[in-house]
Amino acid sequence: MKLKKFISLSALLMISAPSFAEPWIESDDPLLRASIEMLFNQGIIKQPINSYPLMWQGIAGDLAAIDPNNLQERSFFAYQHVKHALNNAKRKNSSGVRFNYNSEPETQQGFTTRDQQKSGINSYGSITGKRVSAKVSVNYADESLDGKYTNYHGSYLAVLMGNWSISAEQVSHWWGPSNDNALLLSNNAAPMKGLRFSRANSQYIGPSWLSFIGNWQLTGIYAKQKPFLNSSEEGDYWALRFASTPLKGLEIAVNTASSDYLTDEYIDSVTLESQTSTHRLTSIDVKYSTSIAQQPVAFYADVMGRNESGLAPSDPFYTVGIESYFGSNDSLLKTYFEYSNTEQQCSLTADCVYGSGSYTQKQRLIGSSVPKQSKSAVLGAYYHTLDGYGGHAKLRWIDSEAEVEETRADMTQLQLELGYQQSLFSGLWKVTGLVSRDEIGNDSDTNTGLRTSWEFRF
Repeated sequence: MKLKKFISLSALLMISAPSFAEPWIESDDPLLRASIEMLFNQGIIKQPINSYPLMWQGIAGDLAAIDPNNLQERSFFAYQHVKHALNNAKRKNSSGVRFNYNSEPETQQGFTTRDQQKSGINSYGSITGKRVSAKVSVNYADESLDGKYTNYHGSYLAVLMGNWSISAEQVSHWWGPSNDNALLLSNNAAPMKGLRFSRANSQYIGPSWLSFIGNWQLTGIYAKQKPFLNSSEEGDYWALRFASTPLKGLEIAVNTASSDYLTDEYIDSVTLESQTSTHRLTSIDVKYSTSIAQQPVAFYADVMGRNESGLAPSDPFYTVGIESYFGSNDSLLKTYFEYSNTEQQCSLTADCVYGSGSYTQKQRLIGSSVPKQSKSAVLGAYYHTLDGYGGHAKLRWIDSEAEVEETRADMTQLQLELGYQQSLFSGLWKVTGLVSRDEIGNDSDTNTGLRTSWEFRF
């Protein structure tokens, strides 16, 4: 029995790998995210959970307040998974290496590890102390979409000052409840170098007359943005997010962002000269988790537009979705359906949310993973077990515009993605296959792809 428990915990260690020896949970582990969402749905976790990197302190407090013997069977695996990941996050040091190969670099980037290169090697080492944590990642990428052979993505130096974490970093962020298409800030583009501050513990602290906002999180980012692939030109980028849980199962967040390249061009009515101005983006996201006929479900929406007055975004586009969870003592299945619409009726660049500038990092959108002026839908599922086995499936449809011989044509893509993972040679092995049917105008084509990786920690 002890040997079986040891093997099960060792396997669970594999699927919790990205949370090792760090003060937060990174935006690359959909299996751990599913377990956190299940516990939030059941009222076990009460902190805002849709801002990644996600700080551990508030979650640790919620887990410590729970008696595992009183958990329902549907919550037990999720509790064990998150608790085990937390224990490993408390390690003083960790290091590892990851090898990956992709027959085609991934272009549709959801909440998962960024694999936007032909092949690569990722190596890292991290230390975690009471007040200071640091991680150094040195990565080699062949035929990367951002044109870099060597990068330091995932590196940071974080300092805890009171209840605030302040970090100098180059890490990915994911803001909002979306699974595949966060609109303001996501994994889609390479991470920018910058500074970030966040509340370390999102438990409510403040006057009693404001307690109705519940537990709350405030995160601010200042970074250097390089919008163009073949240029070293860079400008300022900043973003701010406030999230709270005013009611059980409800999280609401307001976000704003701007940059030197988020610009509008217009003709001055007096001088008739071309003028340029900058504007801000605003997004509001909400997620409500509950049970219907004793089945855990969650509904979410993310709306983004230009910030012209007040908090509400102007001329917005949106992502909406629904999730459901099926848990037991030794496994968890998360299913979801998500729909996004980034289409806008705009004849002048100044009328569009992104303006005439570039809300991009190395020519990839900082937010949406689907092209501008598109509609998309994803039906997805993630499954993982106490024995360390996991898998996922996604059926994705995208309707957008493509440029063909200097003209615009409708492009429709239908993609099927299947993934599997297990422990192998004391490491974690993943393999994903993709089949895509692409139709541009009157032409159609079928493409296939294969991604695989193996990660070893020591």
